[in-house]
Amino acid sequence: MLRVLVRKDIVDAFKDMIARISHDVDWDLYEGEDYRDKVLAEKWDVIFGEKIFEMDDTVFVQTLKELELALKYVVNKKEYESLRAKYNLLLYTPELQGAKIKETLFQIQKFYNSYSVFALVSERGIHRHAYVDFVTGGNYLSLIYHEDLPINTGSHTIFIDNAPPDFHPPRFSGEKVILGMDSSPKINIPFITIPPLRERKMDIPYMLDGVLRSLQLQGKTFKIDDGLIKLLTSYHWPGNTQEFLEKTYEILTLKDSAEQVKGVVRNLKGTKGIDLKKFVETVVEFVERRMIEKALEESEGNRKKACEILNMNYKTLSYKIKKYGLG
Repeated sequence: MLRVLVRKDIVDAFKDMIARISHDVDWDLYEGEDYRDKVLAEKWDVIFGEKIFEMDDTVFVQTLKELELALKYVVNKKEYESLRAKYNLLLYTPELQGAKIKETLFQIQKFYNSYSVFALVSERGIHRHAYVDFVTGGNYLSLIYHEDLPINTGSHTIFIDNAPPDFHPPRFSGEKVILGMDSSPKINIPFITIPPLRERKMDIPYMLDGVLRSLQLQGKTFKIDDGLIKLLTSYHWPGNTQEFLEKTYEILTLKDSAEQVKGVVRNLKGTKGIDLKKFVETVVEFVERRMIEKALEESEGNRKKACEILNMNYKTLSYKIKKYGLG
C-alpha cells in the first residue's frame, strides 16, 4: 500500500493519477500551516510539497509530472520488494520447502486473490505466518485473537491467529482478513487445511536443506548423509514444523550417532501418526551403519579387525557393508 500526502488544491488531478496507476493508495490532504505536522505525523512514501526534512524512503515532489513519476516508481519498487520477499521465503523458510507443500501454498494464493475472508486451519506447530508472509509479500498486520480487536487498522491485509472456530471477524478497514485456526471454522467461510508434517514427509529433505542454508548464512557447515535423512523421514513429527526445527538444529550439532538418535526421540510431542515398527528399524539401521563406518575407519579398512571391534562375524559384517554401500 502506498502512503501519499498531497496538497488540497491538486486533489482532483491526484485522484485521476491513482486511478491509472494503483488503487492501493492510502492518502491524506494538507493545506497551509498544517503541512509540517502532517509530514511528521506518519510515514509517507510520497509527499507533494517542499522538502523540509531528510526522510529515508520518502520521495518529495513539487509538480504534477514529478508526482506521477514518483507514484509509478514507488509502485514498481514495492512490487519488486514483494517478489524478492517471496523468493527469499521459498528459498530459506523450512516451512515452505518441498513439492507437496507448494500445492497448498499456491492454493492459499488463489484463496487470497479470490476471497476477502478465509481461514488457514492447521495443527499446532505449523508456522501459519509463513504462508501469510508469502501471499502478502510481508505486507500485513498480524494480530493474536482476543475479544477487543481493533476496528480501524489502516492495513490492506489483517491476519488474526489462534481464532476460535466460531469466531465472526468484525468489519475492518482492511480489504482482506485471514484467520489462523486449530480446527475447521463453524461459520460459513472458506478455509484451507495445511497438512501436518507426517502427511508430507516427502518435503522433509527439502526442509532440511532450508535449515542448512540458514545455518550456512551464519558461517556454519554440516555434512548430511542419507541415513540421517531416512531417520528424519521415518519419524512422525507430532509437533510438526516447530518440532522439526528444534530437533534438527539440535542433532546437526551432534556427531555421535547414538546422540543424534536421542536428539530425535527426546521430548516426544506425542504418538499420533507413528509407525513404530518402521521407525525402530530405521533407528537400528542408522546406528548400525554409523558404527560399522567408525569400526572400518579405526581398523583402516581391515574387516577382520572391524569384526573384533564390533564383536561380529565376518560373513555378517560383509553383508552389512554391502547393504549400506560401505565397501
